[in-house]
Amino acid sequence: MKKDHRTQDFATVDERNVARLGIVSLQTRVGPETRWSSAFTVGTQSYRLEIRAADGRPRGIDTNVLIGIESLFAAHDSPRDNWLHTTAYALREASFLPNNGSSYHRLRESLLRLWSTGFIVSEGWASPSHDQIRTNVTLRLIDKIAFLDLGGDDETERLRKLVPEATLSIRIGDELARSIRAGFTQALERQLLTAIEQPPARALYRLLEAHRYTDAGRPLPELSVGLLDWRQACGIQDEKPARVLRTLCEAHEELVAQRYLAEVRIEGSRRNTSITYVFSAHQQADPHLVRLLISVGVAAPQANKLACEAPERVEDVVDYVKRQVVRRPDQLRSPAGLVVDMLNHPDKYVLEDRFSAISTSGGQASVRNTTLVDLAERAAAEAAERERVKLSGLRPHEQWEHVRSSLKVLIGKRLRQNDWARMEDACCQGVLNALEIKHEYISAQAQQKTESYMEELLSRLQSLSER
Repeated sequence: MKKDHRTQDFATVDERNVARLGIVSLQTRVGPETRWSSAFTVGTQSYRLEIRAADGRPRGIDTNVLIGIESLFAAHDSPRDNWLHTTAYALREASFLPNNGSSYHRLRESLLRLWSTGFIVSEGWASPSHDQIRTNVTLRLIDKIAFLDLGGDDETERLRKLVPEATLSIRIGDELARSIRAGFTQALERQLLTAIEQPPARALYRLLEAHRYTDAGRPLPELSVGLLDWRQACGIQDEKPARVLRTLCEAHEELVAQRYLAEVRIEGSRRNTSITYVFSAHQQADPHLVRLLISVGVAAPQANKLACEAPERVEDVVDYVKRQVVRRPDQLRSPAGLVVDMLNHPDKYVLEDRFSAISTSGGQASVRNTTLVDLAERAAAEAAERERVKLSGLRPHEQWEHVRSSLKVLIGKRLRQNDWARMEDACCQGVLNALEIKHEYISAQAQQKTESYMEELLSRLQSLSER
């Protein structure tokens, strides 16, 4: 069977609600718990849940596997039936596990733990009679799994492992899938996840990311938590404060060493200990802004860079350029150049309103709509030429890897899974040119001819499948 290599460049996605609840223990080894409850407060938000897990509490690498499942589900455009059809090989890669037999055994065990875990989330509600009523919702992480496995020499269940390249099908729980589709996710930094060596530090990073952002997406410079509440949020079984801190110590040291945390302060008395996490001042691209930039033709690496460097201008600039595309489809054939130039040189442009831009020179401001179009054409042509020169020397499959992310945003939702697979194969074999498809679609978009272009592309893909 063909290996799925698409795990190399998709975004790492993590659903924020589940991450906040602390269902997966930060510890790699836990006692034989099959039923437990937790109640804790982080910031102003209180959490209360009851968990039942027939195969034991999720722990250790289960954090990796859950992130891998959610990332692959999002990369497959979050299918409406909630089924993720992938391979154990792809899930192992998306879960940051080494490529060996042990990983496929551990992956099987982890999937079964996640599948066997159900939980009840409770919310406080005051009735008119002042009796305490709780609204309870039962949830699951995974509803069903279909997979092929094989046994060890003695064929015992303990040694069974997944078949790497066989189809692995996972049906994600309804609420979890719905939340991913709604975009209530956090884009974890893939480079940091792979650099972190120990599962507890990776689990703590995920938990901190879930709690450090407000629901509106605003990051907090630091997060203070009570140790007893944090123990439950982390899923640490030991209740003694000294042992809880000892369990967290190595994870703290690794996250500071990786420069994710600038400082960890432990304050207060033995009975009233608090931890303050001070986050390093590093920027992370907002996934929404990256998607906006890619939608107008900006290449994915440059989109990530611009979203980090000028997040406050991206939406206004993209909105302005899209309006120019509608008003001047024949003149502004490629909007990416103007977007890049406006974001790279903010001193040259001031967006007065949604319909006009001001180009400044020598301290004098003047409205220059015609010049802006000329500038966009020149910048777009130069950028396109640089991209063509850069990619022309690459082999077809390498060209595909450079353009795949942009194509996924531009036309991914317009293609069925088998059509996307046909296009990928054709581009990797050199039958189709991925870069040309990208520029053809953007040109059709500017001329409001996307429907006819997609019909033509689908016809080409269909003819390829009939050969």
